[in-house]
Amino acid sequence: MTFDTRRMQALSESAALVCLVVVFLSFPVAMALAYIAMALALLFGLLSGRIWQRWPTVRRAPVVWAALGLYGLMLLGILYTPASHDDIVLHLSKYSKLLLVPVCIALLAESAWRRRCVNAFVLAMLFILGSVYANIFWDLPWSRTHNLGWGQDHTVIGDYITQNVMMTFFVVLALDRGLRASAAWWRRSAWWLAALMAALSITHLSSGRTGYLLLMVALIAFLLLAAQGWKRWLALGILALGLVTVVATSTEVQERVKLGITEARNSKSMEITSIGGRINFWKNTWSLVEQKPITGWGTGSYHDTWCEEVTAEGWCAFGRWHPHNQYLFLWMENGILGLLAFLVLIGAPVWAARGAQPHQRRLLLSFAVILAVNSLINASLWSSRESHFFVMLLIVLCADALYGSRRPAEAPPAEARPAKAPPAEARPAVR
Repeated sequence: MTFDTRRMQALSESAALVCLVVVFLSFPVAMALAYIAMALALLFGLLSGRIWQRWPTVRRAPVVWAALGLYGLMLLGILYTPASHDDIVLHLSKYSKLLLVPVCIALLAESAWRRRCVNAFVLAMLFILGSVYANIFWDLPWSRTHNLGWGQDHTVIGDYITQNVMMTFFVVLALDRGLRASAAWWRRSAWWLAALMAALSITHLSSGRTGYLLLMVALIAFLLLAAQGWKRWLALGILALGLVTVVATSTEVQERVKLGITEARNSKSMEITSIGGRINFWKNTWSLVEQKPITGWGTGSYHDTWCEEVTAEGWCAFGRWHPHNQYLFLWMENGILGLLAFLVLIGAPVWAARGAQPHQRRLLLSFAVILAVNSLINASLWSSRESHFFVMLLIVLCADALYGSRRPAEAPPAEARPAKAPPAEARPAVR
């Protein structure tokens, strides 16, 4: 019976890890498959028992407590929310990915599986990147947009914001792999070429301003950590020159920036626009926060409360989904503790980077910057594909730092270590 139990746990762990790889391969391109793989990863992960066996290690990661604490506050917010049953269920399901954090970190103790997960994400992003450029010449049936030619919006999956969020991190990831590539020049060149093409897909082949901002801050964070001394300033100078070149060569960037300035200036007119809409989202959501800053309005309360607060024509339907700001969203619904839990979640990669290896530190801090800045203008944990990206990358990056920087005495977990033979002097003599 003991043997059967251990075998079942081992099989469950293997199944969970395979499902995790499928999640990383599928969430950028196939959401339905990603949801199924996530559910199976959670189920098999719990059946494997690794969360209990490795809990002494897993509990050391702040991201675990931030994720569980944030979801716990949402459960608590059910007790006083005026929201409908449907809105409550919607919120609990949207944020349920946070429950994956401790289970998946417990599963990803082996570096090989963490590497497979990241490689699966890279393959998915290479497919998207290849499709973006192919879509310049051919009308691909799986592409979201059908605009041929250079300088057009070539969004392949979801919406351009989500694609650019993921592509921004892919740029950082490709740069990092180029730095760590073997001595073969062609490998370094291939990764750096992929990074350049990914960056151009954001600046010249997309109509999203979010991508411009995220790419800039992510590259600054990465270069500050990747270079030292005069090389750092040279790298930042090259980046500044690149930004000037992009603005000068991309009419799409010029037009989108000018339009954004115009929309911001006209926001008081309550015209429904992208930038103007965001300004009014933030202004009116802050008004709701001020009314109940400590407890918030309760889980799922934003949707109906927004429509009661903002009565201008068309704004109920336009703004009731989310306020395009994850900080205000959580503060408005779950109070100051909800905001603090989210801040800890953002800070978790920064905390993990303290004892991490240099390449881990570059990725962790660049990712934290992307999450922090994107959450100012989008609902990072609410929008489906974005939340998949942020939660799953939080898991694998924090797990990599947690297990990759452990002291030798702590690795691997006790249940996975084979029994050691006694020292030679302690063995009975063979006669």
